[in-house]
Amino acid sequence: MFIETSKDLLYVVLAFCALWLTVFISWLLYYLIALLRDADSLSRQIKGVVEKADQLAFAIHEKMERGAATMTLVANTIKELVVWGIQERSKTQKKSSSRKRDDDEE
Repeated sequence: MFIETSKDLLYVVLAFCALWLTVFISWLLYYLIALLRDADSLSRQIKGVVEKADQLAFAIHEKMERGAATMTLVANTIKELVVWGIQERSKTQKKSSSRKRDDDEE
């Protein structure tokens, strides 16, 4: 028979415990590797989302800068047109007031 002494029984129990410890460690490693794989996948997805958000923010920033530059140009042009219009209006008013004076004097 296999078990003749208590020492033989101890060896059988230790072998059985080593077997279950190996199974448990293998199972634990499998789930740990799966967890790390999922964490890696999640970190890559987060990195992709952050990069897209960064690209979106950069695109918005560029459009705002271009829009601000364009609006500055448009505002300066409108300002110059208004100043020119005021000057032309004052010139025509001066001419018309000088004509009225000339008419009044005659």
